[in-house]
Amino acid sequence: MLNIYKANLHKLIKNIYFIGGCIIALAVTYAFTSGIVNFPPVSKYGPETVFLFVSAAMVFFFAIFTPMFVCAEYTDGVIRNRILAGHTQKNDSLAMILAMISALLIMSLFYIAGGIIGCISAGSQISGKTILLVFVDILAYCGFTALIAATSYRIKNYIGAFVFGFMLFVMAYNCVMFGNAILMVFADSSAFKPLACLYNVNALGQWFSNTPLVDDFVNPGAAAQILMSVAVLVLSFFIGIAGIEKRDLK
Repeated sequence: MLNIYKANLHKLIKNIYFIGGCIIALAVTYAFTSGIVNFPPVSKYGPETVFLFVSAAMVFFFAIFTPMFVCAEYTDGVIRNRILAGHTQKNDSLAMILAMISALLIMSLFYIAGGIIGCISAGSQISGKTILLVFVDILAYCGFTALIAATSYRIKNYIGAFVFGFMLFVMAYNCVMFGNAILMVFADSSAFKPLACLYNVNALGQWFSNTPLVDDFVNPGAAAQILMSVAVLVLSFFIGIAGIEKRDLK
């Protein structure tokens, strides 16, 4: 599995779209956090909030890029050749999921570098709380990316996987847009806590609840968010390996 993981990661870091995404993550994060580009209405909360806010762009990138990359491995016959060479589908699936998570972490380094340089340029110090929230958000993005990678590996069809990734992002976005209003309606009812958990299982829900743009009662705290993200990661790995050896590769 380690060799497959290395091969996938090597291919990822040479991918022109991934390289472009990393450069954009660095440049855009710096531009917004430094104040070179104004970002209303977020800019009024300061560079640290802008730093947190722009990270959601990585979710959109990996919602599109992950199925594209995974399914290209099918269409090019790479996965089939590995199985014929004696590797198991289970190890191949795990290696693919881990490689995509690693790719997200690499892009996150560019995003963090842009944010740190931007905040320093704007004369703002990055607090310990912001560092924690960046970690919480990135862990949630890892869960989101792993889920798309595991599902794309199973779907195999390029269009089907692409549609799934895009629709998952749209669903996550809409949950954020309408979820806060729904939670306000149920704020005093017994349904509030389960609904708040559903809101924060969503990677974009965690992202939005960690900014000042949303009511504090929506945020269950960093510890709860970390546990939710770990649960999504575990579910993703389960989806990636459960019964995978019984599948026929055409």
